[in-house]
Formats: sequence, structure tokens, C-alpha cells
Amino acid sequence: MTKNAEVESKIAHRLPDFLREVGILPQGYQCDVHLHRGNRKKRNNAEFEGNWDPDTDSIRIAFSPMEEEDELVATEGPASKSVTPTHTEDRLLELLRALDRAENRPGYEFVSLKWFRDTALPHEGFSWAADEAIRHDVLREAIDRRWILTSKVANPRPPNFPVTTIRSNRLMPEVNAALGGQNSGPPGFRPVRIRGESLSATVQHDRR
Repeated sequence: MTKNAEVESKIAHRLPDFLREVGILPQGYQCDVHLHRGNRKKRNNAEFEGNWDPDTDSIRIAFSPMEEEDELVATEGPASKSVTPTHTEDRLLELLRALDRAENRPGYEFVSLKWFRDTALPHEGFSWAADEAIRHDVLREAIDRRWILTSKVANPRPPNFPVTTIRSNRLMPEVNAALGGQNSGPPGFRPVRIRGESLSATVQHDRR
């Protein structure tokens, strides 16, 4: 069954391209989408089918700047107890796949750490992602393992506050396996056999 969070996530992923095309959403801003019934926000984990009523329900869209987020990168020390060893690996795999989907959004050149943590992950519908502390800890763990790499890019608005971005480190075997063996790197080199003597033999002859 489709959850409200999945519908919100699909709208949030597809709507920005149209809004930018008509000049409503400037670069450096993101969409926050929420389903409402009257003045109350609908629960993310509630089922969408059979519960959507166009006469009483509405879709509310808000815009927020993509701001700098250094908290995860700068924080040191052990992870919170909210992430248990039995759940960590499964959550990391779900995190990587969610980031892969975010990276493949058409029209986007980067994924903001803040947007991914505070908007994209909660909309994925993962039970653990509803907890802000757990989202923080799972992201920290992925960064500590270098499964996710961070960098800074210029922010058009405001320019004095660069955006902290994240991307999947597909050079790591664990990340490549989690994403179905997809690798964006160049194809493997295959040597071609050439007739005649070996290069080493040729070099030896030239030295005589």
C-alpha cells in the first residue's frame, strides 16, 4: 500500500522542475510538500489509497533555502544509543538507496545534506527515519565509513553560506553492492593479445 510519505516524496521530486521552468522556484531553494486534511497535516505513515478526498484534502507546498549544514561533519564521538547494531546495517542500506534516488533527480546538480536529512529521508517512509536523532546517527555512520562523501558548493542564495552536499561513494565495494552493482566509473581494462615476441624480449634485443 502506498503511504502518504511516498506521495509527498514523489511530488517533491517532480514539482521543482516545473516550478523552476515557470520562474517560481529559484536556484538554491527546495520544495517541502505536505498533505493536509483541513488545517491538520496528514500522518506520513498513513495509507494514501482510500484516504484522499479532493473535497476536504489539500496539498501544501512551502519553499525553504538550502542552507549550510556542518553538524554531521563536525560532530565527533560515539554514535547515539538510538542506533543499535542489529538495525544499523539495514538502515545504512536504506539510506544509500534513498540517496541514490535523490542523486538521480532530473535537473539537480547536487544533494544538500540538510535537505536530504530533514526532508527527503522522512518522506521515504522508513520507520526509523521519523526520528531526527536516528537520522542524524545513521548519516554520521555512513560518513564515518566513507560510504557517503561530503563537499561544499556555492549557494546562489545566500552566497556567503555555501551548501554542504553529499554523494554516494561508489568506489566502495559495499556501496556498489548496495546499489545493485552500478558503477559510474570507466569500464574495466581488458588486455589484447598481440602476435609476436613479448615486449620484454624486444627490449633485451635492443640492449645488445
